[in-house]
Amino acid sequence: MTPDEPDRLASLFLTSAHNAPDRAAVRDSDGAWTYAEVARAASDLAGRIAAAGVAPGDRVGVMAARRAGGPVAILAILWSGATYVPIDPDWPAARRAAVLRDARVRMVLAVDTARDTPEAVQRLDLTTPVLLQAPSTPSDAAPVAPRPRPHPGAAYVMFTSGSTGVPKGVEVRSASASGLVASVASLIGMGPDSVFVALSSFAFDISVFDIFAPWSVGGELVVATELQILANQLGPLLEASGRQVFTQTTPTVLGHLLDAGLRLPPSTILLLAGERLRRSLVAQVTHVQQVWNLYGPTETTIYATAHACLPLDPGDPEPDLPIGTAVNDAVLEIRPLSDASRDVGELVVGGPGVALGYFGRPDLTAERFPDGGSRYATGDVVRRRADGLLVHAGRLDRQVKIRGNRVELDEVETALTDLVGHGRVAVRMDTHRVLGPHLAAFVSDPGCDAPALRRQLAGRLPAYMVPTRIHQVPEIPTTSSGKTDHRALLAPDESGTWEETVFDTLAKLWEQHLGTPAAPDANFYAIGGRPPIARQIALGLRQAYDTDVDAEVILRHPVLSDLVAAVTELVRTSMPQD
Repeated sequence: MTPDEPDRLASLFLTSAHNAPDRAAVRDSDGAWTYAEVARAASDLAGRIAAAGVAPGDRVGVMAARRAGGPVAILAILWSGATYVPIDPDWPAARRAAVLRDARVRMVLAVDTARDTPEAVQRLDLTTPVLLQAPSTPSDAAPVAPRPRPHPGAAYVMFTSGSTGVPKGVEVRSASASGLVASVASLIGMGPDSVFVALSSFAFDISVFDIFAPWSVGGELVVATELQILANQLGPLLEASGRQVFTQTTPTVLGHLLDAGLRLPPSTILLLAGERLRRSLVAQVTHVQQVWNLYGPTETTIYATAHACLPLDPGDPEPDLPIGTAVNDAVLEIRPLSDASRDVGELVVGGPGVALGYFGRPDLTAERFPDGGSRYATGDVVRRRADGLLVHAGRLDRQVKIRGNRVELDEVETALTDLVGHGRVAVRMDTHRVLGPHLAAFVSDPGCDAPALRRQLAGRLPAYMVPTRIHQVPEIPTTSSGKTDHRALLAPDESGTWEETVFDTLAKLWEQHLGTPAAPDANFYAIGGRPPIARQIALGLRQAYDTDVDAEVILRHPVLSDLVAAVTELVRTSMPQD
């Protein structure tokens, strides 16, 4: 990106707006708006951002609910020459404040949300209808041209889980993001008649592709609300006669949706990212037009590789599908783990997608971005197959994925240590027949109050980072070198028994009142669950366990496996202590 150049992501949108101003650019459950209307709204808001004292290159937070106004606010920030910092409204207040502080934002755009932000940060409250109503300028007036951003300024700073216990902000250039968007949009066959149904949080980096890929080709962006996703109401959004419909999510979310009854139309082109992709999952959707497996850390700008999964090769026995080959001119190198094989090792990525680094963290940037920042050491272990395709084979560190979200286990342990004390906690990812993959915490404290710890952690960490199970253990085992021995951690014998008992009880109540089998990933809302039914299930649980279970517990944990964990904690804490 050269020194006097306007934002390239905004330029992609502007080209489409110039070519087809009357096409629908964005739609949500409340309405649709054309490219011309979005351009005027973004230009007007960019002017307000500049008038508030935000200079090109400054950072502006955007905290937006899942409505059409979120992408428009993001476009406006880029239009103003500033860098956007997405804030998930569902993050705990302490995390929202920490990210805004660490990113040194000048102001926050709060769109369709009343969640609080620090008083010291200038705030502009907006709603989608007000933001997208026609400004006072004449309808035929050209929008104000985007302001240039200083080189090599970032288009966005995306915060991810940090191994030091502090989230780290990845700075990504507009040239990197726009190049990736254009490259992959062309690869997967997007065009002016494309419809893209966006399901991801704006604080998840794949949302950048969700937003700007359809806008780069003159297509239509459809923003699904949280309720539409939870209640499995996506079917109508995915129906678009005569048009290609694209949607992107994680394998975990797709699995939940399919188990809850989602039927994907045959014309769907499905993008899956954020986790290893199992062949068994794709086998459930072989009727769609195509399934793409996309891989890439935030530090390499959304994706570094892609693989078209259909048709599935019946002669391929591997359970994991390949992550494929490079996109956007990424340069892929396997750094061998041993001399025995040159085809297994850590993946190091170079090329135009490599991020600027971690905002305000030159030490961490130097550690993870070698060769003067021209490459990124991913920490992902990959294996090159005989056909040249790459397969993800694990991690070198303690980073895991929970429902597609990147989690540094050390960050969770740091938060627990602050509450319990050094040397008395450990966290790992476990798998359970009812709960599936989940975080498990081990606490060496006779007075461990698991529900209280979960509440305290929920005030500091996003929900997906709060351990599902918290075990009280006599001690935390260590290795001969004095480090925590995570493999030696053993859960108390009675923990599994209680969870299985609660699952069996809940399953009977679930089937009795909802009339459908109790699959662990079944979603209460998606199969017709409503507050009166939640109250009936809660009454059954109170009678079964003589404990205080109310309907709100069910409504807050609509996925059955999550509900099992929540009720198990209530049951365990209500039992008399010896």
